[in-house]
Amino acid sequence: MVQSHSPPSIQSDRTPDLAECGWRFADITQPDGTLTRQQVPLTSEEFLHPQDDFYLPNSTFHDNVAGHAKDILTRRYANDPTTGVFRDLLIEWDIQGQGDLCPDTFVAFGISNKEQNRSKFIVANEGVRPTFVLEVVSPRYCKEDRETKVVEYARTRVLEYVIIDRRSQRGQVIEEVLGYRLVESLYQPIAPDSEGRIRCDTVGLLISLQESRLIIEDVNTGERLLSSLELEQQAADMAARLERYRERFGELPEL
Repeated sequence: MVQSHSPPSIQSDRTPDLAECGWRFADITQPDGTLTRQQVPLTSEEFLHPQDDFYLPNSTFHDNVAGHAKDILTRRYANDPTTGVFRDLLIEWDIQGQGDLCPDTFVAFGISNKEQNRSKFIVANEGVRPTFVLEVVSPRYCKEDRETKVVEYARTRVLEYVIIDRRSQRGQVIEEVLGYRLVESLYQPIAPDSEGRIRCDTVGLLISLQESRLIIEDVNTGERLLSSLELEQQAADMAARLERYRERFGELPEL
């Protein structure tokens, strides 16, 4: 599994660059002939097609959005033994010449051995391919996430690809959700609805950004799906209100 949560452990004047670019270890020959193991920034190609020991760029926004999506989707399919939800897991494709990709979050339907420990999702072994992919744009690799991966996910026949982008432009924060749906082997943009939401038919969800928060709603009910943390807080608030009621009025009457 590719790492995306650990900052560079060796602080230096290159740390900001490493954090933005992502990094890997490399053996560097010094002028005296000795080898030192150093952190070096990822190239564009290495970001697109990482290896297991690469560290991809991350930020609190990136982590919050990808984690929220993973949490919601995992609970949505918790009782479905044939649907897997994965984060930061390399995908090895069954297409000659196609490099591995590592989505922030993806969903695969029709899998076996859901609880199996996977260090890589190997399409040829799984017998199915990812259906839904969500990526959060890494600022240093905006073109790769917004353009190059559109081509590659279409080539690999991912049915829906959603891009979450938050960037600064001329002093303003721009928030954007883009969606693509595979139609006859080509991606067609998914037009947002009047509220700026992208409809994802593969998972039955409406996805949007509001004040840097990922909002996920059920297509059929319109209900906003809460994260595990939000559900815990909701339960705690309800318990506190119930306790205050008991202190004032006593136990609730039995039905």
